[in-house]
Amino acid sequence: MRLHRIAVHASSLGLFLTRASSSAFTLTYASSGGSRIARNTFPFSRRCSSSSSHKSAASESDATLPTIEQAAKDPFMAQLSHAGEICALLEKSDGKASTLASDLLAAQLSHKDGIRALFATYLTGEGDDTAADREEIPEPLAGAMHKADMNLLVPLACMNVVMPTAMSSMHTDPELSANAARTARRGIRVLKYLQDKNESVKTNCDAIRAVAAGDDTENCDRDEERVEYWTKFFENYGYGEKEKEGIAQAMETLS
Repeated sequence: MRLHRIAVHASSLGLFLTRASSSAFTLTYASSGGSRIARNTFPFSRRCSSSSSHKSAASESDATLPTIEQAAKDPFMAQLSHAGEICALLEKSDGKASTLASDLLAAQLSHKDGIRALFATYLTGEGDDTAADREEIPEPLAGAMHKADMNLLVPLACMNVVMPTAMSSMHTDPELSANAARTARRGIRVLKYLQDKNESVKTNCDAIRAVAAGDDTENCDRDEERVEYWTKFFENYGYGEKEKEGIAQAMETLS
């Protein structure tokens, strides 16, 4: 049941889990450069953790939390499990939870697998009153994003809008389509926050808008390297005119 929930939610972001064997699953997703589709096979356990012998740095009541080292180094499937525990801290308002979340998020957002897993969880929570639905980005997450490598974070944050927006029109199931649209709205909130912090957000969004709108005119203000990056990304995912139209509209909300 846990794997099914992760798989359904991950599909909003264009991530797909399939069984490879009785003890392993294959994850299909865009590569870090967006230039190809990557497939990696991971072992799966109930805890999705790379090491059951690690002790949490938190108190006994927080025994399910990962250590800072785990959050910083564990592979993607383990990071999905960690993200669930960390996101639960964001739903709490006490100072202890905020401090724990800040430290763990800084570690998790220090690498690609952690960023992917955190947002695959944070953006796809059930209901309409999660931490991701608040008008303000939770302070622990905001602080962790400030410390992250923007060269990694910004393209992935853009994908967290592009992919669920496309999936919302690709799904034939109304519930899945609605879930993907909700994921996209949450992704836009994160991207809007980052937009005020780093100029590369505008550079990427302008390129995405140009690709989605089919704008092939010369523009001295546009980063052609980013245009090529997102052109390949769209091609690899096979986005058609309907998906591109939705993506272009989503990018307009960031203007």
